[in-house]
Amino acid sequence: MSSTDESWRATYSALDTSTLLALLPVLREGMNKAFAWLKHEDEMNEESEEADTYSAKLWGEALALWDARVTEGDTEAREKLKELRDMVQETLGSQFARTARAKSDSRMQAFLWAHQQRELWIKEELTRRGLLPAFPPE
Repeated sequence: MSSTDESWRATYSALDTSTLLALLPVLREGMNKAFAWLKHEDEMNEESEEADTYSAKLWGEALALWDARVTEGDTEAREKLKELRDMVQETLGSQFARTARAKSDSRMQAFLWAHQQRELWIKEELTRRGLLPAFPPE
């Protein structure tokens, strides 16, 4: 069932109470796995970003020092400096990988949202059927 597909509501409405109750732990397990995955991805992204920041700082300092030492007439050294600068930019351009990870995170968040919506709907339906107390008490 897709997170944007509303047909699940009709399917769930047709289920008996015991089936709805049985779905709650399954939905909760899916949410827990999604939370764990998102937490792990956040930690990995933080580590990567810290490493990239540190690398960018080191490379920037090194290139600035080298640039200061290279004289105007030394075309070979200038060419090597340009190659190094391009290589550094390419290496630090790993932002593309983070963009792909962000897209994956957004799919996982949609998965999580779908599970949360279903769990909430089941609880509201069980309340409507009189099996759970209404909150706040009326």
